[in-house]
Amino acid sequence: MISVINYCWSNSNSNTLLLKKKEEVVQFSDIPGTPSFKYEHLPSLILRYKESGPESEFVRESFISNAASWGFILNTCKALDGPYLDHVRAEFGGNQKVFAVGPLSSIRVDANLDGGSDVLRWLDKLEEDGSVLYVCFGSQKLLRRDQMEALAFGLERSGTPFVWVVKGPSTAEPSEEGYGLVLEGFEDRVSGRGIVVRGWAPQMAILGHRVVGGFLSHCGWNSVLEAVVAGVGILGWPMEADQFVNARLLVEDMGVAVRVCEGADSVPDPDVLGRVVSGVMSGDSPQKRRAKLMREEAVGAVSKGGVSSKELDELIQVLKQLGVKEGS
Repeated sequence: MISVINYCWSNSNSNTLLLKKKEEVVQFSDIPGTPSFKYEHLPSLILRYKESGPESEFVRESFISNAASWGFILNTCKALDGPYLDHVRAEFGGNQKVFAVGPLSSIRVDANLDGGSDVLRWLDKLEEDGSVLYVCFGSQKLLRRDQMEALAFGLERSGTPFVWVVKGPSTAEPSEEGYGLVLEGFEDRVSGRGIVVRGWAPQMAILGHRVVGGFLSHCGWNSVLEAVVAGVGILGWPMEADQFVNARLLVEDMGVAVRVCEGADSVPDPDVLGRVVSGVMSGDSPQKRRAKLMREEAVGAVSKGGVSSKELDELIQVLKQLGVKEGS
């Protein structure tokens, strides 16, 4: 992600990036794997850039200044971002320090802290490990009526046990227009197999539960790291921000995910969605197997002697030396 952002900002004020809007795909030939993205799938900050606009130029200059800073502290690890971390180090000529100290979400939440949660009690009653799909699109994104209906039908037709966390509408998204409303009769039809949670849910505790094996997610970075630490397969529906870049990493590079839909305005086909959910969640799918391996690597990275743990120790020592130099 950092390489994509740096490329975009370094080219934005010369119209190079803006001209890409006329092309189907923006290709990043200097980045490992030569990733390419549809223009509308670039990070949202880039898409909102207006040349010579005061706010846009302030944001651009801030990111360019970040690129020229003393160093980077990144919430990732070699197992997840290895080639890209090497690229960042090479990109800046070795003059800047790059510390990959994650995944910080490996600081697990004890499920007992959420022992009073109805959803966790419901999960405790289920028997088959790795059989439940967790569905959540973060705290910001609210689905429209047609998207809610398609998702509900898809979950119903998948035959998969699930936990669906639904964000309620705000004043900017009136409920009468169907934002965030669960299809009438849906909960009755899936009673015993699925549960709908309205509002907040203990995400890390749910993902870490023994019966949860998959995560239908928007692929925001925090959710990605929590899924990796939990060792669950990911069904990606990227919508905005960095999510398309993250989804590519998870699907093409890591093999822990499949895409089920793309775009904030897209509506999945319920039949296709149901088949994909069933395929990933049934038995020991390739995504589940790879996710378990990734979990071992990611948790090992932050364990004593792991690569991320060592980089954190190095960061502490470097900061101590900076403090000595400042005081001398």
